[in-house]
Amino acid sequence: MAEETGVAKPYSDEDKIHLFLAYFGIFALIPFLMFKDKRSDPQKEYVYWHARQGLALAIVVFVLCIVFMVAGFVLAFIPVVGWILSCLMWVCLMIIAWGGAIMGWVKAFGGQKWEMPGIAKVAAMFN
Repeated sequence: MAEETGVAKPYSDEDKIHLFLAYFGIFALIPFLMFKDKRSDPQKEYVYWHARQGLALAIVVFVLCIVFMVAGFVLAFIPVVGWILSCLMWVCLMIIAWGGAIMGWVKAFGGQKWEMPGIAKVAAMFN
């Protein structure tokens, strides 16, 4: 039987699904809107903080998708090299998107507020 460490989590058991949704793309809007007015409670503020950062990650990935689509269209006119560069751009975008989401989940469920480089500045705009 696993023994409890006695360390209090910064979120309640009911908020686990909201922490998961916080880094699940556009679904970050659900905890973001639900907890926006409940920030006086430290547990709800913790979930809101992660929802805000997850929403910022989703917006940055969406904007990068648009930029990469335009760049991919231009690069498509360059045989072989352009195609390879276009594929590399999309692979990098997937690494950023999934890596950010996975790190967000790990830190959120671990009880930490980890600011993603670059994403945290966008998230600060949603106060």
